[in-house]
Amino acid sequence: MEAVFFAVAAIIAAVAAVAAWRRAAEAEERARKEAQARTEAEERARKEAQARTEAEERARKEAQARTEAEERARKEAQARRDAERRAGRLSADLAESRTEIARSISESELVDALRRALPALAPERARRLERQLETLARLRADAAQLRRGMEAAVDKDIADQLRKKLEKVESDAQALVERLRNVLQNDPDFHGVRLALAWNGRVSPMPKKETDKEKKTDKEKK
Repeated sequence: MEAVFFAVAAIIAAVAAVAAWRRAAEAEERARKEAQARTEAEERARKEAQARTEAEERARKEAQARTEAEERARKEAQARRDAERRAGRLSADLAESRTEIARSISESELVDALRRALPALAPERARRLERQLETLARLRADAAQLRRGMEAAVDKDIADQLRKKLEKVESDAQALVERLRNVLQNDPDFHGVRLALAWNGRVSPMPKKETDKEKKTDKEKK
């Protein structure tokens, strides 16, 4: 009986030892899993924190880029406005110069500019303007001749007659000059002439293109 008792006790002790070992193994396994879970959670938290930091950095850079783009756009808009104001002032100054140029140039400059513009005009218009310029030249020549006559005249009556003729010739010449200045100032055909004079440039208009009628006339002549 005693032997049986010891055998049963040994079996119970062995079973208890196995159960204790199993409990210890299970506890160790749980501890390992819990440690692994904590490590994984910490890694996830670290990655999430890193992702948040990276997202915040991207947002900061995007905000900075937007601010810089807005500043560039503001400066570009300001530069455009400044350029438009400068262009407007230049255009206004040039328009004023073109308006006043016909009044400010000398008679010889006026005649020279109009002669240079003749090739760009319609034939009939060019001939009419050329006759006006020839008339002005003739009036100035007559005035010069009358002055010489007055200087050479001995008789007072003759000198008075020459003076009256001179006053009439000079008045006619001045009236013609005024008409020519009005033509230069207001006629659209002389826009290029006014522009060139305003820029103190040489007046060299483009030759007028032949019309179909003129081309047909040339063919008929051939």
